[in-house]
Amino acid sequence: MWPFKLATTSYIYPDHLLPNVVKLAPFFDEIELVLFESEGQNNLPEEAEIRALKEFSSGQGINFNVHLPIDIFLGDRREEVRARGISALKRGIERTLPLHPSTYTLHFSLRDPNGKDEEDISSWRMRLIQSLEKMERWGIAPKKISIETLGYPFEWIEDIVNDFGFSVCLDLGHILLYGQDLQRYMDKYLSQSSIVHFHGFQNGMDHLGIDHLDGKTVNLILSHLQDYTGVLSIEVFSLNDLKNSLKTLEERWIKRR
Repeated sequence: MWPFKLATTSYIYPDHLLPNVVKLAPFFDEIELVLFESEGQNNLPEEAEIRALKEFSSGQGINFNVHLPIDIFLGDRREEVRARGISALKRGIERTLPLHPSTYTLHFSLRDPNGKDEEDISSWRMRLIQSLEKMERWGIAPKKISIETLGYPFEWIEDIVNDFGFSVCLDLGHILLYGQDLQRYMDKYLSQSSIVHFHGFQNGMDHLGIDHLDGKTVNLILSHLQDYTGVLSIEVFSLNDLKNSLKTLEERWIKRR
């Protein structure tokens, strides 16, 4: 029905990764495995769980993409913070490589661990590049890493993404939430995007169902996606938001055909 591969997150049900994948697999082409890493805890799958995911994937024809931890600060002023982030990314990528993810989605966070935005963009970019140069040694194909659009203008890092050969993760919810130009972003970056995150927002709350978006906006998005062959991930974290999103997506898609 869709030209794109339809996906959603591994946190629809209040359970571990594998039970979510088993329940969601019949309805999707891919599952977005959302990893997190914070002080003293993470949800990095154990090797036994990776083997189970791989076996299930082979039997059911379900594929994966991986959202790397968001509390990673590759441009932070402190070397130890950057080093800790690089180490966490390496663990996440190495552990999930057996699943052959379609993409690894990565944030270039402008914030520090205390939530404060960096003001010296030039210095932040230089530190970011230094971190990425260390990651180049891992041997993973650059196109397998997709850099997500966040709250700052993507133009600030566009040349870095291109120079390293990364792809783009076009997060439509972020673009709308932060008042960025949706038409321009889709015209400019969709062709470079290996994955698109689709979700709504309301009263500043992100990652809600796309039924929270007005019909005109959804129609504009779908008009751009009619020839898109990458991954479209409904990036929500509850069954209710997922059901409402799928209902809206199907109704709007059918109406515009």
